[in-house]
Amino acid sequence: MAENLYHPDGGSDEGLRRPDVGGTPSRNTPPMADREIPLEGGHPALLVQQWLDGEATEAAARRLDTHDVDLWQRINAETERRRRMVTPAPVLDRIMAAIPHQTAPVEPLAWWKRSVSLSASAAVVAAAGLLALGVVVGTLLR
Repeated sequence: MAENLYHPDGGSDEGLRRPDVGGTPSRNTPPMADREIPLEGGHPALLVQQWLDGEATEAAARRLDTHDVDLWQRINAETERRRRMVTPAPVLDRIMAAIPHQTAPVEPLAWWKRSVSLSASAAVVAAAGLLALGVVVGTLLR
């Protein structure tokens, strides 16, 4: 919902139009504030959290909320099943064959041992900078 920020009379804030929300608001009514609306039964059960932490028994958590307990048992069973999964040998061999192998580790060269290549424009800019530096130093030493 967008507010119309243009003044109808061309000047003051007094005439600022607001969007119509079910009628005209009076000047004494404060603007409606956002408020939290609690959801029905949407909060996690404390006892289920304690059961997941190992502080309560499963039977006590089941008496309180069977849906959450069943959900977490299915999640735990699926996690254990996936933990026991192993990649088949042919797939593992294909993965390992696709990884490039290096015969010896390559050491990076030190900055003073690397070759330097300059383009023509970079050489011209460097020469002009050195010339300007020479002129500045020459004028200061006189």
